[in-house]
Amino acid sequence: MIPASYRSPLAIAALAAGLLVVAGSSAYTAVRLAAAPSAVANVDIRRILDKIQQRGEMEIELTQMGNKFEQELKTRKEQLETRARESDAITDPSERQKLRDELALEQLQLKEWATVKQQEVDREQALRWEQLYRLIVSEGDKLAQSEGYQYVLVYDGTAEFQRDRRSQAPLAQQVFDQIARRRVLYASKADDLTEKLILRMNNARATPGTTSTSPKP
Repeated sequence: MIPASYRSPLAIAALAAGLLVVAGSSAYTAVRLAAAPSAVANVDIRRILDKIQQRGEMEIELTQMGNKFEQELKTRKEQLETRARESDAITDPSERQKLRDELALEQLQLKEWATVKQQEVDREQALRWEQLYRLIVSEGDKLAQSEGYQYVLVYDGTAEFQRDRRSQAPLAQQVFDQIARRRVLYASKADDLTEKLILRMNNARATPGTTSTSPKP
């Protein structure tokens, strides 16, 4: 029941106007909160890495780098072995021992050199993979903008589970950890940009003056 003090026409009109303002404000707030849905696409990063030309070129360069290191290491080892055999022919005991001491030092230096060189190769491999990933991100950004997508997710719902028996972690724990790291269970084929991105990157690679995964000198 409305109190007597609020029964006058002016009071009722004012109350009604206040209710309209509140209702209008609520509706306006609801409209503001209901943002437009974002367009989301997906890619299969494994297929991209398998099919883009940049990965093949990168792996060829890394293989050549590794082969060069292995060949140099082999040559230097053979040189030390040859000098070691030659030391056996030295008749002077002091001269023979002097040469063998030098060879022992050089063998130690060669071992240290090989360790440093292997670290350099490993660092270079990591750098190349990072550059390749950044290139995929850059081209994916351009493709998404041209296709009208705000987000591009990496679809990992069907990725194979890896089991490493050399690891100290039980196989069940390895699989569980991989499940926990997955983020996308389903991705629509209609919004799959994988093949378009592969085509874009391969076409760009065939064009003179495009980006390379090789580090700058």
